[in-house]
Amino acid sequence: MASSTKNVKLGVCQLFFDGVDMGYTQGGVEVSVSTDTYKVEIDQFGKTPINEYIQGRQVTVKAPLAETTLRNLVATMPGSTLVTDGVQASATLTFAGQPANNANVTVAGQVFTFTSGTPDAITKVKIGASAAATAQNLVDAINLFGPSIAAAIPTGGVYASLNAGGNVVTVKAGDPGVLGNALTLVGVANVTASSATLVGGVAETKARVDVTTGVGIDMLQIAKTLRLHPKSRAADDLSDDFIVHRTATPGALQFAYKVDAERVYNTEFMAYPDPVSNKLFSVGDPQAGL
Repeated sequence: MASSTKNVKLGVCQLFFDGVDMGYTQGGVEVSVSTDTYKVEIDQFGKTPINEYIQGRQVTVKAPLAETTLRNLVATMPGSTLVTDGVQASATLTFAGQPANNANVTVAGQVFTFTSGTPDAITKVKIGASAAATAQNLVDAINLFGPSIAAAIPTGGVYASLNAGGNVVTVKAGDPGVLGNALTLVGVANVTASSATLVGGVAETKARVDVTTGVGIDMLQIAKTLRLHPKSRAADDLSDDFIVHRTATPGALQFAYKVDAERVYNTEFMAYPDPVSNKLFSVGDPQAGL
């Protein structure tokens, strides 16, 4: 490949944890990848290694979150619970079977198109080997683009999750409130929407977070996907994204109640290998190769 000055990159990123935009940072996001090796030595070559074996690899992402919201605290502090009178609007898409090629569903005004071919856009959803696989692909697409959908931005974006049975996709507004009740949801044959819009959103008037010691929490059990998206790229351009497939943070705070100091959630995410694919992280478009 020919050299190009376009390959020299600068700039800040957006940080998405479990599909939710974590907001502004203070001081930059730092990614560290280290590899431990074992060097093979024998007497005849003294201290000169004759071979080397990889023993393991560690990936950490340090992100000082400047938006010290209660929901960011819950997301990054294992053992914490949000107590609130607010409710996020939500609705479901139930898969009774596979959608047809080129069929559309609409989430918060954004059309997502199912395709049996290669997805060529962030809003294209690969039809998988089963309805459950297709449902998971839809969840992934919504979580990739949901925080950036224009209609959903005032509600904190939208994100999705899949039930244990693999056939029901729950779509939620990112923030509680009645604005989420206006976000549209349109199904298609074999993918039924529970209502024409998200429902049940209630404005929040009081909230707090209760934090426990967290002793004994299984970090792998609570691990989620972390995605770093360069701000210089359009929301639907994932060509330079850095994705940690399974990660969690033990939680940390640094508060300074001073006129010239920000309160910061100092988060350090540790990557764990996916038990099926063995992947630690990926760089580039997650839809490549689908």
